Amino acid sequence: MPQGLQVVVTGIGAVTPIGVGADSYWNALCNKKSGLTTLPHASSPPQPGDIGGIIPDFDPKAFVRPRKALKVMCRELQTSFAASRMAFTDSGFEAFLDQEASFDRGRIGTVFGSEMFYGSPEELAGTIDTSDDPESSPIVHFGKVAMKEIYPLWMLKYLPNMAACHVGIAVQAFGPNNTLVLGDTSGPAAILESMSCIERGIADAVFSGAAGNRTNESGIVYHGRVPLAPAASSPENWSRPFAPDRGGMVGGEAAATLLLESSELATRRGAKTLATVVGSAVRFVPSQQRGSQRAIELAIQAALKQAGRQSEEIGLVVSHAMGDPEQDAAELQALTSQLSQAAITTPMASTGHCGAASGTLAVVTGVLALQHGTVPPARTSEAWHKDFPFTLPSEPQPLEKRLVLCVCHTAQGHAVAILLA
Repeated sequence: MPQGLQVVVTGIGAVTPIGVGADSYWNALCNKKSGLTTLPHASSPPQPGDIGGIIPDFDPKAFVRPRKALKVMCRELQTSFAASRMAFTDSGFEAFLDQEASFDRGRIGTVFGSEMFYGSPEELAGTIDTSDDPESSPIVHFGKVAMKEIYPLWMLKYLPNMAACHVGIAVQAFGPNNTLVLGDTSGPAAILESMSCIERGIADAVFSGAAGNRTNESGIVYHGRVPLAPAASSPENWSRPFAPDRGGMVGGEAAATLLLESSELATRRGAKTLATVVGSAVRFVPSQQRGSQRAIELAIQAALKQAGRQSEEIGLVVSHAMGDPEQDAAELQALTSQLSQAAITTPMASTGHCGAASGTLAVVTGVLALQHGTVPPARTSEAWHKDFPFTLPSEPQPLEKRLVLCVCHTAQGHAVAILLA
């Protein structure tokens, strides 16, 4: 990071299964609320993949302008837009741009993390039925039928880069525009790229967000290698990060956005700094199992070195634990080797695994923890070993050490660590 240049967070937005809006999300997290429920496609009794964290009462019309854009937005694009609109307003940046008409919009960037977006099976069910011919393969007829029946702009609804596109157009961000698709680490990687744009002097402010969905049947089939949580006594208890009896992840859907600015611009416009990114790093070390302990360790070490801080200064870890026996173990081993003591919170116990959005939502959680000076409780902490090596708050507690580590990693061995102060 260039000498004297700091990147600060001035706005946040969140659309989650436990709350729409950063305040609603935070209050639900602190009250140990679960957003997990039976999904529409569920069988009876529910089987693995039948429970997930879906966003209740989300009305895209309340956020998306112009409304005609909704016809080329899948749900993930709608939630991305909503979270970005919240960050835009929350930061005071919208009001600033209204007053400063001469501000160079080419200095505003839009960098998002994303993933493959999947249409629901019902969307193509009619076309597939029409293509069915007992005397030949449906593939022979599908192309001809699809050309007649599918909405011509259907593909635009599902392109991974369209979240950054729609947001960039809406806020008139004419600067760097990019989309990173790196699985679970897409969002945090986009934050690092956003910071790089500011540090290199090609932008003064960047909207950095991500959206993801692990409740869609098509996506569940595609990600079949990831173990799904077995049935539990009630839906809200299916997601059990770090628990000894964990058996897999529970899917969720969410979107989150941060407005990152140079400290110089934030000061000039009188913006409130919610948090400062003091260190960050990305590392890749492949592993024969899901998750790479070494990659997580190296990312944490590099982030601490960049920040000039010691691991003993960390007061909170926002974990990426999801309930996968192997990936959770890799993270826990890495944290144990690098940290002496800290409190841990596991947002996925409440929201489920929200794909590319999970990492960005973790950073939003870290920002909120600093804002409120509070460590949010770990929802399923009572299920963990009594000799668990880190603090497991069952209720909100004061954040005494104001350095927050946000960790995110993939099954393939890609890891990102971000330090907030």
